[in-house]
Amino acid sequence: MSARRGAAFAAALLLLGALAACYLPNNFRAEIRLGRGGDFALAYYGELIWAPLYRDIQNGKLSSDQIPHEVELIRRDLARDANFKKIDSLGQGRFKVEYQREGRLAASQQVTFVRRNAIILEIRSSPDGKVTVNGAALRPSDAQTIVDMGLAMNGEFRIITDGLVKEHNATRTEPYQGYQLYIWTIASPFAPPVHFVMQREGVWPAKPAGQ
Repeated sequence: MSARRGAAFAAALLLLGALAACYLPNNFRAEIRLGRGGDFALAYYGELIWAPLYRDIQNGKLSSDQIPHEVELIRRDLARDANFKKIDSLGQGRFKVEYQREGRLAASQQVTFVRRNAIILEIRSSPDGKVTVNGAALRPSDAQTIVDMGLAMNGEFRIITDGLVKEHNATRTEPYQGYQLYIWTIASPFAPPVHFVMQREGVWPAKPAGQ
């Protein structure tokens, strides 16, 4: 195998690994409203790109007759979650969606979007009262693969809360109708993943033994 063919084969393997089960967000606005006691509302408006389908279409692995069938399979898969209020195909594995979910976090719970095996956003509560919001982290090599495919990741993520915030890496913050607003501007796949930690009201970490 020539060096050039070997490099191409290695790149193909990297692409397959990076995008094996991956939804990519683009042209989106997402928001979490998080109450100090654990009430939450999660909304996402924008595009979801099913990367494996996009990749196969770009590489000519699917015929024109196969593509509509594969697109419908992905649409049906998303529609199994009743929190998706709208799912419209934009072609090439792209979908314009509206997602809304709300509830109250249990003492220990994980809430994920899109789902546990394809996480874009995660809310996690723990018995010590911490509520953590994290975005999916991409390795630099995976982010470069996304760019090389001609895909983008652009949007804005917001958290609105009246809780005690312990950590965050928001792009900026500002007051909002008596609450605090945290805003992340996502301009590329290389953007740092969202990170936010709030201490839930009335639940505090246990003291070490003997104190």
